[in-house]
Amino acid sequence: MSVTFTTRGALQKSVLRQANERLILNAVRNNPTISRSDLSRITGLSPSSISFIVNRLVRRGVLTEEKLEKYSQVGRRPTALHLATDSMLAIALEIKAGGTRLALADLSGRFLRQKLIPWNSNPQVLAQRAHAAIRSMLDQAGSSRVLGVGVGLPGSIERFGGRVIAAENLNWFNVDFGTPLRGRLQLPFYFENNARLSALAEKWFAEPGSKPLQDFIFVATAGGLGTGVFTGGHLLEGATAVGGECGHIILHPDGLQCTCGNRGCWEQYASDKALCRLYAGYAGLPDATRCDAPEILDLARQGDEAATRALGEVADALALGFANLLMVFNPEAIIVGDFAADAWDLIEARIWAVLKGRAPRYTLAPVRIVPTTHAPDSALLGGASVVFSHFFTRFDNGGDPVRPGEVLLMQGAR
Repeated sequence: MSVTFTTRGALQKSVLRQANERLILNAVRNNPTISRSDLSRITGLSPSSISFIVNRLVRRGVLTEEKLEKYSQVGRRPTALHLATDSMLAIALEIKAGGTRLALADLSGRFLRQKLIPWNSNPQVLAQRAHAAIRSMLDQAGSSRVLGVGVGLPGSIERFGGRVIAAENLNWFNVDFGTPLRGRLQLPFYFENNARLSALAEKWFAEPGSKPLQDFIFVATAGGLGTGVFTGGHLLEGATAVGGECGHIILHPDGLQCTCGNRGCWEQYASDKALCRLYAGYAGLPDATRCDAPEILDLARQGDEAATRALGEVADALALGFANLLMVFNPEAIIVGDFAADAWDLIEARIWAVLKGRAPRYTLAPVRIVPTTHAPDSALLGGASVVFSHFFTRFDNGGDPVRPGEVLLMQGAR
């Protein structure tokens, strides 16, 4: 995450204190084992301010300290600061037909509790079931440590209100899901598309020590096809906060009917549903709904002709979509999830062969295409990520929200 240091003089002292605490917490999160002196250098806060704030956070159990075992310089060994990963928690809800899940996550992305919520196609009924499960999880975890609830679904949804604009594969349109889900809970709720949450999880829970990705695309392939796009280190939002949805780019203008109402959309040819449809056709099965992607992948690994042929066609369609993404976004990475991640060893060579014949060489040079390391929990982990990202990068400053990724530097309040 990029950090921008800004001075605002009209903020109240309590808000300045909160901002400086989060500035320090963010620096510790991004620099595990950082010392107090390094914190002062990175943040620009004075050593006395650092000590005052760090001591307060240690007393509250948010930070821990330990002496560095290896220290080559002369003088007293510095102490290394760490986030107490269980001091702050997030609840994540992933809405998916047949597999709606709830989880409680700590700051490291570890799931402390999980619960499967029985599916119901009626959004009001599902919201009530999820609300009850969230209340139960809050009671078990202790609500004082839970920062909020991150909710993901396969479709377009209002980020803070929770009104579903369109979730075609759930057959939900213009549905108020947020109100019954919240009920009377006094917690922040954040709503987002599952693919965008998966992209956020890649950014927020990157491997320690790895170079943070700034321009990349996450491609989700379960229940349809969705994408989350990061550009310049920020999640692409668009004019109405539904930008970067590439599952409905058109591959074949007169192609298959899509649930969105159009024809020939990418997801009709490159998703798990496409894989099941193709396999059922080649295997002579009467009903594609009786197939699932994991079974087809197992058959393909065993050399089954119908499964291999279906998987090959889906790989070709994925590659065509990737070629379009390369031209539009020029990413440094494309990260694939769901069945495509599981099948990556089977489809990687075929995808690159198509790309080399379809995409200009200059777009291929900087990009790497890799399976996610978070499967099958990408979207659920993203639900936790959106809660933590709002805590670490935003604060109550009188209705003037900080841009995602911005952290404020305030002198004069400790």
